[in-house]
Amino acid sequence: MTNTTRKWAIPVLLGAISLSACGVRTHTTDINPSLTRAPTCDEAVDTYTSRAQVPHDYQELAWISAEGNSVYTSDGKIVEQIRKKAADVGANAIIVNDFKESGATAKVIGAALGANTADTKVSALAIYMPAEAGRVKLKCGK
Repeated sequence: MTNTTRKWAIPVLLGAISLSACGVRTHTTDINPSLTRAPTCDEAVDTYTSRAQVPHDYQELAWISAEGNSVYTSDGKIVEQIRKKAADVGANAIIVNDFKESGATAKVIGAALGANTADTKVSALAIYMPAEAGRVKLKCGK
């Protein structure tokens, strides 16, 4: 390998490794495929931690699961990705379940080995509250 090739190859390789390690993986499952909504924006997606906190009647749109490596991804980044996916299905809120994390030893070993393992997992229910339609219009401009 020539010096010129090394100059660009090493940064490209390091960038590829860091991108693969930082990502949040999500999966969306429609609950009622016959119920379709126009996408909203993630700024308009409120977050609740239980059904009891939801202030209005709502329609269930989709289950969203997300996972990431907590060494490279914070819980906040994971919820941010869930909110984006919820907005894609037309939701204006999510009900987030508790985060599940691997033990500290597994995290340290995974990070030391450079493993891209998901040690933080969470799921959420994407919902639409018709009573919040005005708020969504203000936030999203739609």
